[in-house]
Parts: sequence; C-alpha cells; structure tokens
Amino acid sequence: MPKKQLIGIKRCTPFQSLCDGTTVTTIYTSASTPTQELPSGIITVVNTSIDCTMEVTVSEDGTALPSYTVTPQSSITIDVTRLSSVTVVCTGTDPTAFCSGSFEADLQYTAYQS
Repeated sequence: MPKKQLIGIKRCTPFQSLCDGTTVTTIYTSASTPTQELPSGIITVVNTSIDCTMEVTVSEDGTALPSYTVTPQSSITIDVTRLSSVTVVCTGTDPTAFCSGSFEADLQYTAYQS
C-alpha cells in the first residue's frame, strides 16, 4: 500500500501582463501533476494596476471554471479543489501598457510514495 504525505505550498509571485485584452498569462500551472496529487486550498489574485481590469480563469482537474473579474486596485480570494492552472487576461485603455499584480497561494496536496 502506498504511503501518503500531506505537503503544504505557500507562494507569493508577482506578475505582469499586456493590457491588450487578448494576451493570456499563466500565473500558475500543475501541468505534469497526477490528478490525485493536484493541490487544494486558497488562492488570491491581487490587481495592483491603476487602470487595467483582470479576467482570472481558474481550472480545476483541467476544467476551466467561469472567469472572475478583478478591478484595478482590488483582489479576489478563491477556494480551490484540485487546482490545475490559473490564467489572467488584462484589459485597459492603453493596449501597450502592462497590468501588474501578485498571485498568492496557500495550498496542500497529498503525495503518494511507494
């Protein structure tokens, strides 16, 4: 019988994305992680931009959930289960400008050892 170990991940990562409304920026991915080991917990996306709005898409078990809108100078906190990715698309008045923010995560996953 494989051994299980609960592992915690705490991450705070700054990011930037072009405010053109089309550039998709991946701010988190678990692409090569087996489904049973995908993390769960709480994530926060902080929009520190002054005039860019972020559309945040969270995928659980590889399935994209409805997007969240994060207005300038605000944030959103989301409970996640089996998190596989988080992407951001920014829209602003100047499509050559960059939006900025941070991705904060407090996640746990179960690692299986044989």
